[in-house]
Amino acid sequence: MKSDGQAWALEQLADIVQASSGLLEVIEIVEPTAQGEAVSISLSVDCLGYPRKQGGIPLKARERLLLKLPANFPLELPRLHFAHTRYRDFSHVQWGSYICLYQATDSEWQPEDGLFGFMQRVDDWLRAAAANELDPAGMPLHPPVTYAVSALKVVPTQNAPVPDPTFWAGYAKITRENENRIELGQWIEHSGTLPEGRLAAVVLLPTGMPHEYPDTLSGLLKELKARDVPIEIIRLMIQLGVLRGDSGKPLIFVLGAAMRGIAGGERLQHLACWQIDAKRVDQMREAIRASTDDNPIDVAEFYIWAETAKIDWCSVFEDRPEIVTRRDAESASAWWAGRHAVLFGCGAIGSAVAMLLARAGVAKLQLYDKDSVKPGLLVRQLFDRYQIGVNKAKATAENVRFANPSVEALQSSADVIRLLEIPESLADILAADVIINATASTMVATSLERQFRDWPKSHPPIISMVLGHKADQALMTMGVHGAPGITLDIDRRAKIALSNLAKGKQVLDEFWPISPDRTRLFQPEPGCSSPTFRGSATDVMALTAQMTNVASRWLADPSPAVSRARSFDLTGQRAGGLREFEFDWPSDVILPDGRNDYQVRVSQAALSGMRSWMRRSERVNGRRVETGGILFGHTDEFLKIIWVDEISGPPPDSTQSAAAFICGTAGVSEMNAEKIKRTRKSVAFVGMWHTHPGGIPVPSHTDYSAMVNLLIGDEFQAKRFLMIIIGADSSRPLISGTVFERADYRP
Repeated sequence: MKSDGQAWALEQLADIVQASSGLLEVIEIVEPTAQGEAVSISLSVDCLGYPRKQGGIPLKARERLLLKLPANFPLELPRLHFAHTRYRDFSHVQWGSYICLYQATDSEWQPEDGLFGFMQRVDDWLRAAAANELDPAGMPLHPPVTYAVSALKVVPTQNAPVPDPTFWAGYAKITRENENRIELGQWIEHSGTLPEGRLAAVVLLPTGMPHEYPDTLSGLLKELKARDVPIEIIRLMIQLGVLRGDSGKPLIFVLGAAMRGIAGGERLQHLACWQIDAKRVDQMREAIRASTDDNPIDVAEFYIWAETAKIDWCSVFEDRPEIVTRRDAESASAWWAGRHAVLFGCGAIGSAVAMLLARAGVAKLQLYDKDSVKPGLLVRQLFDRYQIGVNKAKATAENVRFANPSVEALQSSADVIRLLEIPESLADILAADVIINATASTMVATSLERQFRDWPKSHPPIISMVLGHKADQALMTMGVHGAPGITLDIDRRAKIALSNLAKGKQVLDEFWPISPDRTRLFQPEPGCSSPTFRGSATDVMALTAQMTNVASRWLADPSPAVSRARSFDLTGQRAGGLREFEFDWPSDVILPDGRNDYQVRVSQAALSGMRSWMRRSERVNGRRVETGGILFGHTDEFLKIIWVDEISGPPPDSTQSAAAFICGTAGVSEMNAEKIKRTRKSVAFVGMWHTHPGGIPVPSHTDYSAMVNLLIGDEFQAKRFLMIIIGADSSRPLISGTVFERADYRP
């Protein structure tokens, strides 16, 4: 009745025995009598050749091993036992005789190796056992075992106290529980003030315990007594825990032993947890309440019960930082651990970002959204049906607490734009380590730009995320305090940068469309809903996860602060090529306009261009001759910001002399038209620049006269004109910016 796998294993075993020259012998093979049964094999192994070291398993000259070959071999592992229980007190030997060969069978066991691979692992194990190398220095210790009987899982969440000789006795506060698990929080010494609520009784040892814990209370008390822990202490701890419990609830007893950690390193507490069933706990409580000094029936009942009680060990799921290394510890998301984040918008992006940050270990999340959860949103936003009608920020905070109860999740339904104008609210927001704008609102973007327009400024990094109209593309920006501009500014920079790339058109068409079919908005409930994008939860999560990862990398980057932008693409390679680009920009030169209170932001590229023309003029015309050219950029009247992105040198009909620079107009109209078309109206004529060689950058009488003539005439139609003057020389330029308004010169 052997299976094919068992027959294959027996063939391999015969080959191994033949090649071993007597080191391995088969004593007996018991074949299965029914389908699905295991093959039982008794083996004799020569152990004389294994080097011995103190502390190793004292193997006999020959050891008898019992091998069980399952019918499903090699898709199911064989089981190997010693034929005796002499080594039951050694680690890696369980149930008295079972040999623990693998840490993780799913990754270590290779079915294709068959019994050859298995017997090689047996040889390696015996060799390491004899040499006391089953727990080599620098590797994790094999923890002791308790064989779980109870279905309840116990989750310790805080690092355990370090016990002094001979033990530590006290309690652990039960912080959360349901039918599946109990979570343990604060540790309280027995002499300390006990908090309200249910407690688990705790005894921690500075020494070890047997590698297999007893399964009876009498056996456990015997082991503890051998380690100088008075049985009376155990009784008192259990009874006080009983009194602090609720009727119908079990009691948890936690036993710690110094048996966890890295071989050769500090020994930490290995925690085992025993559940005393609710019925027995209620009986104990009744006995305690009925006891008197003359008739301590609770004491007598405890010892009677202890003689026969079985221990229902629980599975322990560790969540102590000293034991568990976070699985994301070396990922980009590790940056978020312990951070304080503010999130504007809890919709498609925001509800997903909040959950990602919660799982990454963020300490505090401030969530803002004024809208409510609607049924149609459930297709792609991380809410449940029972949350329909709930404010999005409140629902997101609730979801965050479910994912990670340690996160301080605060929610607000207030309008973000109004909050930014309230000093107290703004101060609360600015206390964060990072602000994430997931609103996709141009008004929020403008409000942020206005709030942080002044220079120098102080704010945490501000990251903005937005999805394309089909949720197959995304755009993310980051503004930092060391560089001017937030979302609105950096979006504009990204648009210009993409307009200068041959492959940037597809991203431009997505986020700054000009075709009529792309300017029509999608309304899921025509006439009753706000326009939005089309896309699934899969699309949203995929793009949001990518953006969050890249944001983590940006935030962890120790290099000098720069503004950043990045596009994301789910579609992969298309006809136009991959649509993912990343940009960064150094800080602009900020010129205050003392005349009309504008802020002039001159890009480093524009400044470099002006200096390049200055050097050319110095070489060709001499150092005293003025030069100049045209300024191209954009003006925001509401924010009172003028951007200078590109410049030209002197038009061909310009006049240059030591006395003045008279800027020509030849070709300017064509240059302006090209820039408007290329950048989709983001860059256009804003003014002119010229030099005062060796002088100071202050408008002269000639400059003022030229402005008056320009602004009161009919040829120049713009409302304002930016004049940039560069004094000194190209190596050490002094720069000023002055904005002249047509309204200043009206009759």
